[in-house]
Amino acid sequence: MAYCFEGRNAHQTLGMLLTKRMERAGYGPLGFVATDYVIAVWSLKMVDDVDALFDQDMLGDDLEAWMAESSMLRRTFRNVAVIAGLIEQRTAGKEKSGRQVTFNADLIYDVLRRHEPEHILLRATRQDAAGGLTDIGRLAEMLTRVQGRIRHRRLDRVSPLAVPVLLEIGKEQVYGTAIDELLDEGAQALIEEATKPFAPDRGAVQGNLPI
Repeated sequence: MAYCFEGRNAHQTLGMLLTKRMERAGYGPLGFVATDYVIAVWSLKMVDDVDALFDQDMLGDDLEAWMAESSMLRRTFRNVAVIAGLIEQRTAGKEKSGRQVTFNADLIYDVLRRHEPEHILLRATRQDAAGGLTDIGRLAEMLTRVQGRIRHRRLDRVSPLAVPVLLEIGKEQVYGTAIDELLDEGAQALIEEATKPFAPDRGAVQGNLPI
């Protein structure tokens, strides 16, 4: 939890940059939530060097490249594609579900990024995202102001001020090695469970199959 009080747009950008830096540092970020006054980031591993995460060189990262992989840019593209008529929400009098629209938009988005990265719809998406999600100037001022002044506290319980943003957890996911690590852990647990020696039911009669 970081209480920056810089507004939602600046915090959205901060969340993108923080999770990218955490990914490189091996913390395994899973997602973040940004409000007008605070940003919350959750990860597989505990952060041990907060000052390094908030270093001013953060703004040297390639923000657009990270955003291209994020769910926020995909949501923005979906809206652009619908407005442009590339995706129809109604077909033969039937309205498509949100899942169908999202699937179609993601498929088109991936194809355009791969084969025509400068397509007009991608340019419109980046422009809309930049206007609505980023506030680089304000974020730069904040990073300069907080150098050497960050107070990091590990709490043994949830603070009252943290409750509203914690209720929003899950809104913005980060796709990276953390997801792969969780899947690997789940697969390993499943394999271990499946290869355990079979233990017959104690109440079963010898010579019969356990009930």
